[in-house]
Amino acid sequence: MEFYFILIWVIIIFFILLGAKEFFSKKAKEKFCVVCVTVTLTWIILLIFNFFNFFQDKTLIAILMGHTSLGLFYIFEKRVNEKFKIFRLPLLLTFISLIYFILEGFEKISFFILIGLWFLFGLIYLFGNSKSKSFVNKLIACCKRW
Repeated sequence: MEFYFILIWVIIIFFILLGAKEFFSKKAKEKFCVVCVTVTLTWIILLIFNFFNFFQDKTLIAILMGHTSLGLFYIFEKRVNEKFKIFRLPLLLTFISLIYFILEGFEKISFFILIGLWFLFGLIYLFGNSKSKSFVNKLIACCKRW
């Protein structure tokens, strides 16, 4: 399957979903991102095609999956309480690892590194005292748009 075919597919699905969105309630429309759903549907279908050896371009699948994971990351950023934003790095690396595990297979060592990272950030979150507050604040403020 050529790349231009995938571009055409994304454009067609985008406009179909954009039209279909009109049939949703107002509340559902606000939560429904046509671009996000289009990209997610595209990589899911391509992943299925890859499983059956109809599509071999894992790079394109990974790029599309990365966009979905970044979208999920932004949802986390927008909806979570400020004090939980300390977990940005473990969350982002978990999303990246999940993509890698899906495309290339599970790695025990990477899994244990992630568990250790979540544990470390959990300890920082739970036991952050006045001495470590500035460090915790730096972790939370790492992605602020100055």
